[in-house]
Amino acid sequence: MRKFWLVSLFMVSSAVFSGATLAAPAEIAATKESFKLPSDVAKTAKPKTALRSSGALIQSVENNVWFDTIDISFESDLNNNGFYHGLYVRFDADTNYSSVPVYAHFALKRAGAPEVIIHTSSVFTLYGTSADDWFAIESELLHSLPPAYYDLVIRIYDADYNDLLAEISGFDEPALAELPLEDLSFDEPVVVVVEEDSGSFGWLGLLGLAGIAWTRRKAKIA
Repeated sequence: MRKFWLVSLFMVSSAVFSGATLAAPAEIAATKESFKLPSDVAKTAKPKTALRSSGALIQSVENNVWFDTIDISFESDLNNNGFYHGLYVRFDADTNYSSVPVYAHFALKRAGAPEVIIHTSSVFTLYGTSADDWFAIESELLHSLPPAYYDLVIRIYDADYNDLLAEISGFDEPALAELPLEDLSFDEPVVVVVEEDSGSFGWLGLLGLAGIAWTRRKAKIA
């Protein structure tokens, strides 16, 4: 037994000092992306009617990029408690540049808890003030998000230099605040268990059997 513990300790120590790491935690959310305006049609994009010098939405950070519109919807409330594990977010951001490659972070924040990043997007391109270069995610929240009212935080980064270009959250816009969400592990459907009164059923069964036996006996005597 002592040899076993020594060998086990040696194996664990070797793994730690050799730089081995444990398996990465499972992703917080399963997310699908959708977007418009791939580069081959960028030149035909129709711009908005008016160029805005400042964001149409109030935001925390603005550096030649701003959020123009954001649409949010929820789905999948299996236990009907008013909290959802499906989140859809679509936004259109504009820029003073003719085009800029970017990526986005999507995070959820609840009171008294650290921010949780649910998705880091692939690289996409913003084209001036086009209305057709929107970006959207559809996320199924899987774990680490208990039932609560969350603020959504969206940050846009320059894909070439990783500079923060724009940031907006529920602190800036009420529409992004107090979103009723929970992950799938909490959104379990309510199971109703119907228990039968075995005592009553047993007496009825015995009476039925007794009736059958009496009928058969009567027929045999006749």
